[in-house]
Amino acid sequence: MQNHFEVEENVFEVVSKLQSAGFETYIVGGAIRDLLLDRTPKDYDISTAATPEEVREVFGRRRARIIGRRFQLVHVRSGGDIFEVSTFRRTPAEKSHEPQTPGARKIAELEEAENMIFNDNDFGTSEEDAWRRDFTVNALFYDPVSDELIDYTGNGIADIESGLVRAIGDAKLRFEEDPVRMLRALKLVGQYGFNLERKTENALLATLPLLELASVSRLSLELEKILNSNYTGSIMQAFADYGLLKHFLPYIAKDSEKNNLNAALTLLKMRDQRVAAGYYRNSASLAMAALALPFIDMMIDGNYRREYAQQIDSGNPPPNAWDEEMLRHSLLTIYAPLAIIKRLNISACRMLAIQPYIFGKVQPRRLMKLRGFAHAMELFKVQCESGYLQCSSDFIVQWRNNIANVGGVNNKADSAGEPEISGSSKNRKRRRKSYSRNPRNHSKNTAGNQPNIDQLIREQQLAAAEDLKLGF
Repeated sequence: MQNHFEVEENVFEVVSKLQSAGFETYIVGGAIRDLLLDRTPKDYDISTAATPEEVREVFGRRRARIIGRRFQLVHVRSGGDIFEVSTFRRTPAEKSHEPQTPGARKIAELEEAENMIFNDNDFGTSEEDAWRRDFTVNALFYDPVSDELIDYTGNGIADIESGLVRAIGDAKLRFEEDPVRMLRALKLVGQYGFNLERKTENALLATLPLLELASVSRLSLELEKILNSNYTGSIMQAFADYGLLKHFLPYIAKDSEKNNLNAALTLLKMRDQRVAAGYYRNSASLAMAALALPFIDMMIDGNYRREYAQQIDSGNPPPNAWDEEMLRHSLLTIYAPLAIIKRLNISACRMLAIQPYIFGKVQPRRLMKLRGFAHAMELFKVQCESGYLQCSSDFIVQWRNNIANVGGVNNKADSAGEPEISGSSKNRKRRRKSYSRNPRNHSKNTAGNQPNIDQLIREQQLAAAEDLKLGF
């Protein structure tokens, strides 16, 4: 079927180079689904007839790196991007089911793991590859060189148009082979508003406990992708609706934590709305903190919201500030048994530790110098807009003025991460040395920067005014 999609130049370069080397190659999976839905793909996956070693030969060792054990593929660099290039697979032969690691061998001994695939490196044709994929909406192949769109299952395009998640072949067997597919099915429900086809839904509900057999590393990677998504709240809502959370994040799915879970989902959805509206950048650590906040509040002392209401009027410092070490252990408990990336944990702890001080009697300039303050303020905004905290408009305006007066917290430097604060003692010392060596030049540079600072303040005030119009 002829169909033209606009794809990124770097993607086209990888596909065309493999084809020029004599290997059948396509863009596959979620990118095609997004293009058919008029969405911009977040990333592109490429599949080819070339083996991993042949892909590396085409691009050279400096641009191509073979990764993976259970599912071997190649990371290929093109321009400033890295693309995953996989080799066409077929249904694994019986001997290929044999696990490669001690942990996998232990799971393989369990009766319920009889159909699990522990090694998926049996190469095949493009059609065989399509039929061994998980869902019809993920089994489309597109050749950007010839503008050819291939739907081997015959249902992929129709299911995308009707918003249906349909497992390929025997749905129950698909989930037994790889329980992580259950997560991916419900991510489609949460992110795209799709519905599960009846047989697929019944199979998913029947096999949910198998998710606990999947490796912690794979589940942790899926969690990181969800936290990095712009649809974290709706995806987690789908997990909760189908009962998957108790097999994925059991702590937050406990019956005793139901109210906290509902509050966490509300926070996440507000965070997603603000990201979609362009008020703040996407941040996995911010999503991680928002999901954990109601549980941490109850876990540590259960007084956070009550103390906020009391302290906002008195201006006194919060009596029970949150210690970062205590927060770190709380996050590990909430996200167990998954392994949280250390940098995400650290960043989430920083912004959570700052929360009680935002309404305490702390000098704003001092607070704004703390690493992680930009994330912390965004988390505070999410709480206010979602109704988790009842914020007075005067308090919000006061903070906005404080932030505007120092040039804002969401400037270009901060949006790249969490850099050293420009007002730190280290940077002040550097400026003093420069001044002592050449005071005339220093005065000239300072004067030259003033208009830029004034412009920053004006832009921040305008942005604040727009936020206030929207009810912040």
